[in-house]
Parts: sequence; structure tokens; C-alpha cells
Amino acid sequence: MMFSLTTTHLRFVCKATTQLRLEVENFRAGQNLRGALGQVMTRTYCAGDLNDPAHAASCPVHWLLAANEKPGEERRGYTLVPPASEPASGLKPGERFEFGITLVGDALKFLPYFVLAISEMGRGGVGAGRGKFSLKSVWAENPFTHSRQCLLAEGENLVHTPTLMMNHAQVMCVSEKLLQTLSANGGHITIVFNSPLRLIEEGRLAQALQFDVLFARMLKRLDDLAEQHAGGNGRPMEEIESLEQLAGQVRLFESQTRWVEVWSGSNRRGTSSPLSGVVGRATYAASLDVWGSLMPWLLWGQLAQVGKSTVKGNGVIAVQS
Repeated sequence: MMFSLTTTHLRFVCKATTQLRLEVENFRAGQNLRGALGQVMTRTYCAGDLNDPAHAASCPVHWLLAANEKPGEERRGYTLVPPASEPASGLKPGERFEFGITLVGDALKFLPYFVLAISEMGRGGVGAGRGKFSLKSVWAENPFTHSRQCLLAEGENLVHTPTLMMNHAQVMCVSEKLLQTLSANGGHITIVFNSPLRLIEEGRLAQALQFDVLFARMLKRLDDLAEQHAGGNGRPMEEIESLEQLAGQVRLFESQTRWVEVWSGSNRRGTSSPLSGVVGRATYAASLDVWGSLMPWLLWGQLAQVGKSTVKGNGVIAVQS
């Protein structure tokens, strides 16, 4: 199958200008960054009612903040990757940090809005105490090799168009290399859950470590993203059934995970919603033939993130052989 999805992985390098605490240790950094970003974008780029269909049709912020037009079916064209770590006392003035935003398919056209909004949100403050920062540089990154392309150099104002993005051919190359190492470790694959993984199956919280459920939700998300943001035509049902049958042959070999409780508040709606989920690592075992069919989609899951609330930093995973 030729898969139409592409992803552009942006890394924003920032420097704290005041004391700054993003709450990385509580898995709240993603929602803090996304909340501040949403406020800036609404104030700067959107002067209308997000619930007005006529306005939504022409508003560049609508797809970022508006309520889903098709609840459970509409997928946002971006995800947020929180900083990996933060000092226990927070960041001091002058200390640097970085976080990521992944743009999916044609959402790449919104890159200038993100660069301008993140620079502005640093001046307005984010997180506990509204700590401030300055945007120093912006990069596009290959998450598998960590090679980078500079889009905005420090001290400059010109943003370059990224040419470094991920597509299916690149994913297949990485998949083949990982599969070559599997015979040496007994066919074991480890998935690291770096931020809370929250899966909903038929309206109920699913067991995140049950591989067939994890894979089914991952595949559905990828196909939806391809259709909604990359001109995809949908995956044949027989292929879906075949892949899900193979996923059912994967067994959990070892688990070092825990459940974390995280809640997100919305100033816009005056409500709170759960971001709780599983973090840690789980190792799965299957035959090489099974992994050969599933591996490309696991790697796509790493690129696009998995589960609920990926726009707030949830579902960041890494696949290891």
C-alpha cells in the first residue's frame, strides 16, 4: 500500500527570560503550552466566532481550537511534543528548552502562524506563574535519525520552508532496518510511552497495553489523518482486517508502566477534561512475519502520536527493537 501521509516535525528552541515552570514532571507541560498557544492565536488571528460556520470556513485558527464538526471522527492536523525534562525548581532566566509541534500533511501551510504565535506567547507567559521566554530558533527534524534543517536561525527573521519531512518511503526504510535486528532479540519490540497514552474504545477507556486494541486505534487514527489532511482514499477493509488479525497474535512479554492522573482545564469553555493515561514501557513478542507487516504502522504511530489529546502532548511513543 502506498500511504499518502506526510509529517513535518518542528522543534522550537527557546530561552527562559524569567523563572519558568512548565510542569514537565506532572505531564502538564503539553497542555500549558497548548493553552498559551491557543490564547495567542485566538487573540491575534481570529476576531470572529469560532462556532459560526461562515467564519470557520475562512479562519486559520478554526481547525486549531474549534469544537469538532464530526465528534470522534475529525482529527487535528497537528500534535504537540512536550519538553523531555525540566529542572525540579523550573527553568531559570537564560536556561534553554525545546518542544515540538508536528504538522500533518497539508497543515504545513500553517507553519508561519505557529512561528509568530510561539514568539508572542513567550512574551505573554506560560505555565505556573506565567513564566516568559524568547524563541531563539526553529528546526525541522527527522525523529528517527535526529538530523535537522534550520528554518529560523538565531538572530534572524526569515523563516525558510522545510524540505525535511517524513513520508512512507522513509518509514519503510527505517522499518526494514529495525526488522533486521529482531532475529537477534527473539522477536521482541519495546514501546516507550513518554507521555500519557489514553485510548477510548467504543466510548470506554481501553486497556492501553493490550496490543490489538493499541494497534487498532493507532491504525484508525493514521487512516483518518491521511484522509483528512493528505488526500488519502481510505484503506481497504480486507487490509484492515488482516492487520488487526496479525495484531491479535502479538503478546505482552513485559510491562514497566504506571497510570498517571492528569486533568486539563479550558478557560474558553470553563470546563476540565481528563488527560490521564499510561506512561512507561512495554515489551511485546511476535514472529518476524507478524512484525514485518505491523512495523511500518507502529513507526507511523511514533511520528503521529497515539490516542486522545495529542494536541496537548499526550501519546508520545518511541518504538525500539
